[in-house]
Amino acid sequence: MTFSHPLEVQFRDLDALNHVNNAVMVSYLEVARWQWWRAYLAGRPFEEEGFLIARVEVDYRQPILITDAVRIEVRCTRVGTTSFDLGYRVLRDSDGTLFAEAKTVQVMLDFATQKPAPIRPETRVWMETQR
Repeated sequence: MTFSHPLEVQFRDLDALNHVNNAVMVSYLEVARWQWWRAYLAGRPFEEEGFLIARVEVDYRQPILITDAVRIEVRCTRVGTTSFDLGYRVLRDSDGTLFAEAKTVQVMLDFATQKPAPIRPETRVWMETQR
């Protein structure tokens, strides 16, 4: 099941060419990822079951303008022992125009030891439904 999150482009997101700056795109992914994970946590603190970002890849397809309503789709594409991958599609909400495709690798973290932690069985089950 693909998770979808709408975003409104802000004036501060623009660069000198009047489109969303490439670095801001990574922030857009972060916002969508947090909303996806927050739904799973259901009020539990992030430190109870959280992760670090190990890798970010973005393929830019078309500039995003201030007038674009943006939607980010997030889905889990791989579940490992201590890490998982998320795939993203950044789209124009009105017509589905593809602005970017992205991938992030997350590593679960034991906040007490600051070391990778195994993905919990119940978390793995939930992630599998997010494909």
